[in-house]
Amino acid sequence: MASQPPPFPSNQSFVHLDYKLPSPSSSTTTSSAAAESSTTTSPNTLSLKTCCFTNPSFPYLSVRMKTEFPSNSSFLPPIPGMHCVVSLFHSLTGVPLASLDGTSLAYLRLSALSGLASDLLSLPSSTTLLIIGSCEYAHLVTAHRTARPSINRIIVYNPNFSKAQDFVCELCLREPESSTVIFDYAKDLDQVIGMADIVCCAAYRTTNVPIVKGKLLKAGAHLDLVGSLTYEMKECDDDVFSRGRAFVEEIAMNEAEKFVDFAGTLTELAGGKMQGRKTYDDVTLFKAVGSARFDLLVAQFAYESHIKLSNFALV
Repeated sequence: MASQPPPFPSNQSFVHLDYKLPSPSSSTTTSSAAAESSTTTSPNTLSLKTCCFTNPSFPYLSVRMKTEFPSNSSFLPPIPGMHCVVSLFHSLTGVPLASLDGTSLAYLRLSALSGLASDLLSLPSSTTLLIIGSCEYAHLVTAHRTARPSINRIIVYNPNFSKAQDFVCELCLREPESSTVIFDYAKDLDQVIGMADIVCCAAYRTTNVPIVKGKLLKAGAHLDLVGSLTYEMKECDDDVFSRGRAFVEEIAMNEAEKFVDFAGTLTELAGGKMQGRKTYDDVTLFKAVGSARFDLLVAQFAYESHIKLSNFALV
């Protein structure tokens, strides 16, 4: 069975993002991954992202270095396809503060963003969650269940059926004996997608064939797209966008404008500047695009939490 990242306190992390969602200002500087990315051996990539807040009340600068090697899954035993390191600095003095496991931070970041978006966009009466992905994304299940405690059925789909089975087994092992939640896996995505109130697509794409067909989503469904970071790696077809409202993590990204005809950003939605769902039957969508601002925010959350637990003083 695939190894798991440690469980994260999803309720604390997405409340933290809700409280400290950064907005662009003269005191914030970010650089786009698209301008920094370089391809080594196709489809393998190395990318660099930076973000800097110069406000004295939030003096942080982050640098994220990430490699993506999709073919790592073919090794025996398989090797994770993504590796990442985040370095955190004091933005007013340049003093290095911490070097963090960027992969674990990415899990925390995705769970926080997905949980917050689900809290703002999915129907409060949601009971069925469909997750498209594998064991390493178990944290997303926790995030959606934190946002919607009404969820009582979780369905897992993976093109590799054994991975779907492993995922379900892992979720069952984590569940308390008193739980009444039903866990299941599916062989045919098209047959189960219409049953889900929330669809979380965490599958890493290497082709441009859409995974989710918009016409099959039930009325009122919420779609959470977190698996692909380039437009060419399609997670859903264009039918999704004709049925409701789409929100993106960050518009200050070269890729964001290609992904969706979006109504607004998560920052605008959480701040009450944009209306989310307009009708009960709307299909809502949230797309994570890998914003450097949220990289920094989660790194700051991890760093300050560690300092407080260790009884150290902040620099």
